[in-house]
Order: sequence, then C-alpha cells, then structure tokens
Amino acid sequence: MKEVEVKAHVKDFYCVKTLFDSLCGEGREVDKIDHYFHIPGEEKQSHRIRSYNGLLELTAKRTSSNDGIEENEEREFFTSLDQYEKVVEFFHILGYEDYFKKYKKGFEWERDSLHIELLEVNNLGAFLEIEALLPFSASKESIVEARGKILNIIKYARLSLSDIEDKSYREMILKEESYGV
Repeated sequence: MKEVEVKAHVKDFYCVKTLFDSLCGEGREVDKIDHYFHIPGEEKQSHRIRSYNGLLELTAKRTSSNDGIEENEEREFFTSLDQYEKVVEFFHILGYEDYFKKYKKGFEWERDSLHIELLEVNNLGAFLEIEALLPFSASKESIVEARGKILNIIKYARLSLSDIEDKSYREMILKEESYGV
C-alpha cells in the first residue's frame, strides 16, 4: 500500500480527544510496541515488528517526505504474537541488528477514509497521526486529495501547519537516547 501520513505535535491531549470523540465516536484504545531493525552501519530502519491487538505486524517500508507529509510504500504481513522471538532471531540471522523501540499509547478513529491516532510516543510527548492508505497505483490526483483531507483534519483539531513534525520518530527517539534522557 501507499501511505500518505502526517504527525503533528499536540499540546492538549484531552481537548483533541474530545474533538475526535464528538466527530467520530468514542476512540478505540491503542497500545503499540514497535521494534526496529537496520543494516549495521546504516542510519535508517529496514524493518519493523509491531505488537498490536494480539498480533505481530511485520513491515518493510520505503519512505519519502515532503513538507512534513510522508508518502511511503509499505509491504506488510501479520503473524501470531507468539512468533515474536522467532521473528527477531530471523532478522538477526539475516544480518540485521536491533535499532530502537517505539512505544505508542492513546486512541484511534476512522473518518473519511482516514486513520486518525492521538498518541503519547515514548518520552516525546503527544502527537496526532493521520494516515490515508492508497493502492500502489494511486494517481497524483489521489495523493493530492489525500493530502488535502489530512490537512483539513489538522485544522479541525485546531492545530497549525507549524505543529506538523517533519522529523521522523526515529530521529527524535535516537536523539533523545543519545542525550541519555
């Protein structure tokens, strides 16, 4: 799938939650643990294992970013949670090494073909993530339309374009870890 996604800093978590609960219905609780791997010596992640809703989601992603809005190509599949250690061992045998972990906790909604999450991420604070999933063959017009819907949700949440974070969580988490915070 092609993913069009944005994340924005949120100052008032519960105010934003209340807005989306009134727009979309009560948010579903989210609790995700992402374990990233990379090729030794490279500065970006290669693969991710996500523990979520009793499953493991394995993802390989090609990422690009434009004005803080990511346009990614993802390949994903799922397996049972009890396969976690085997999957980690599999990546290690292939030569990948552990890179970092990301913890997300909050709420999610669906609205107008968009997946919306309001999350506390590691020790980085609160973020609103909005994502549109499109087929790999999506036209430029479809991508532009998805970007417009996402920016409308940002406005609805009473956030500004300056709240959009153009750094990846990887960059923010690794910077935080390097300072020993």
